[in-house]
Amino acid sequence: MKNCRLCVLTMCLLCGLPVSVAAQKPAAASGDPRPAATPTPETKTETTPEPKPSPELVLEFGGGYESLSNDKPDWQYYFFRFNRKFSSGQVLYGEASIFHRFGATDPYFMVGFVQPLNKSKDWIGTLELAGSPTHDVVYTASFYGRVDRKLGRGWVANAALRHSHYTDDNVDIGIFGAEKYFKAYRAAYNLFVAHLHGKGTSASHVFQGNYYYGERNSVGVGFAFGQEIESVGNGQFIRANVREVNLTGRHWFNKKWGLSYLALWHREGTFYDRSGAYLGLLLRF
Repeated sequence: MKNCRLCVLTMCLLCGLPVSVAAQKPAAASGDPRPAATPTPETKTETTPEPKPSPELVLEFGGGYESLSNDKPDWQYYFFRFNRKFSSGQVLYGEASIFHRFGATDPYFMVGFVQPLNKSKDWIGTLELAGSPTHDVVYTASFYGRVDRKLGRGWVANAALRHSHYTDDNVDIGIFGAEKYFKAYRAAYNLFVAHLHGKGTSASHVFQGNYYYGERNSVGVGFAFGQEIESVGNGQFIRANVREVNLTGRHWFNKKWGLSYLALWHREGTFYDRSGAYLGLLLRF
């Protein structure tokens, strides 16, 4: 029963939640596209051997809409994602999407790879490349690296660095976090430290809890607060104290079809409030 539950947890994490706010895009993510698609490495919470993971391919199609206050134009987002898991524990994932923000439209492309770094998979590394050919709002190019370390008894520590290049600016984001898995639950905390070169540093905090049910399903709530550096197009950035509350999840109707979802409310200081939802259709092979 325990091994079965661990397999469920592993599959849910490797497929990636639709936004995973505690993983990639809370406050201080400096205009990163969202929802993010980076899978979180599998997590083993006991010392007995785990079954060898089964290869699978998950495709996701969807979109989202966010309404902004203060007469700001609404945001729209359309995406296609893939997530290919191998029996070795490696994961290849990617995304092609279109973002419409602040009156500008950017196509966006991303590809990433998850690699166990030792035989026991206690160390796992992730590398990711992303960018936009038009980059009016989204960065021109971004490089992301992350290392996860299983500490035992359901604890996982992680550290990551994202370097993003905009037309006239560069942003570095350090991400430091810890996760705890117990029974069918997960609790996580991440500290984001964003530095806009020559223009200062901002920090934010993200808390998230998840519940895993059924064979591959999950629901989570998140809360973020701190200071964010946000790209608003035309090479301009704003710095603001932010708050965010979100609900994320994924639900499979059978072994082949499922849905992913996100609902959020975000306050960008005195500049605007954002509220909206995202929905994705999941197809598993």
